[in-house]
Amino acid sequence: MIHRMIDFLGNKKTIAAFFLLIVMLLSIIFWSLKQEVTSQTLARLSDQLSISLNNQLQEERETALRYALMLSQNEALGNALEQEDEDKGFDILSEGMESIKTHTNALIRSQVITSDYVIFARSWDNSYAGMPLEFHRPDLLYFQTHKNPRSAIEVGRKLGVKATVPIYNQGKILGFVEVLSFFEPTKEYFDRLGIDLYILMDKRFNEIAVFMQENPMIGNKYILANSKYTQNDIKMLNSIDYQALKETHALMHRGKYFFYQPMKNGEGEIIGAFVFSLTEKQMSNYAHSEQEDISFLIPLSRDQLYDTMAKASLQNAVFQTMQDKELLYMKDVVAPEDRGFYLEEARERLNAYSKEELIGIMLNYKVSKKVEGEIR
Repeated sequence: MIHRMIDFLGNKKTIAAFFLLIVMLLSIIFWSLKQEVTSQTLARLSDQLSISLNNQLQEERETALRYALMLSQNEALGNALEQEDEDKGFDILSEGMESIKTHTNALIRSQVITSDYVIFARSWDNSYAGMPLEFHRPDLLYFQTHKNPRSAIEVGRKLGVKATVPIYNQGKILGFVEVLSFFEPTKEYFDRLGIDLYILMDKRFNEIAVFMQENPMIGNKYILANSKYTQNDIKMLNSIDYQALKETHALMHRGKYFFYQPMKNGEGEIIGAFVFSLTEKQMSNYAHSEQEDISFLIPLSRDQLYDTMAKASLQNAVFQTMQDKELLYMKDVVAPEDRGFYLEEARERLNAYSKEELIGIMLNYKVSKKVEGEIR
C-alpha cells in the first residue's frame, strides 16, 4: 500500500514538472515573439521618422532657398550693397520680410553679408551691421571655389538652416544674400503629431555658436538647440546613453522610446543629432496600427513618400564635386528665364559621368571609380 502511494505521488510530481516545463517553454516563446514584434515595430517607426524628418528638413531648405533667390534678384538691394548703404539695405530687407509675414504669416529672417564676410544688413535687427563673421561661418569658404547657391544645415553664431546665394556684378562678387531658419517648421510639424523632437549640436562647435553658449549641455557631448524646453527635458536628455542610442537608433528608457537620427551639414559632416521621444501609449497605438506602409503618426501621401525617397537618394548619391550635387538640387527652383542656361550647364556637367555613375546617382548605388590625383 505504501509503495503504491509513493508511486502515485511520484507520478504526480512528474506530471506537474512536465506541465511546468511546458508553461516555461510557452512563456519563453511568447516573450521571444513579443520581443521580435517590438524590434520590428521600432525599426519600422525609426525608418518612418527618418523619412518624415528628411522630408520636413528638405522643405525647410527649399523654402529658404526660394526666398534667398528672390532677394538676390532685387536690384535695389544689390545697389545698396554696392554703394555700402547699410541703412538702405536694412530698410529693403525689413520691409520685404514684413510684407511676406503680412501676406503669408511666415516669419522669414534674411541678411546680407559682404564679400569679405561682414554683416551688411539683417531684416530683424540692424545693430550687428559691420560685425565680421569669418570665424563663425566657415561654410562661406565654400563660395571661394563655387558659384552655385546652397541651402543646408550649418553652424554659425547659431545652428540652423542657411540658404546662401552669392550676388555678382559683372563677374565680381559683391556679397551674399541669406535666409535663415532655425527648425521652427520642422519642430512644429512633430509637435502637432505629439512627438517630442530635440535638436542637439555637437559641443565642439561651442566657440563658433556664440548665441548658443548659454544653452544647456547634454550628456557632456551635445548642446541643446531647442528654443523651448523644461528642466524635466534636460534631466531626461542627460540620462540617455547616447552611444547605445547612436548604435541602435532606437531604445526604451525610463518608460519612453527614443529614436536617433544624425544631423549633417552641407559637406555631409555629422554635426549633431535629432532625437525623437514617444510615450509607451503612442508606441502601443502605433504597434496595433493596421497600416503597413505609412504610419498614422507620419501622414505622408504616396507621392510625398516617393518624392522624399528620391531626394534622399540624391542626397546620398556619389558626386564628383559638391557643385554637381548643388546643381541638381536647383532643378526645382530655377526661374523660367534661366531654364535654358541651367539645362546647358547640367548637360555639360552630367556628360562627365559614366552611364554606371548616372545610374548610381539615381538609384543611390555607389559605383567604384578610379581616382586620379594626390591623396592628402
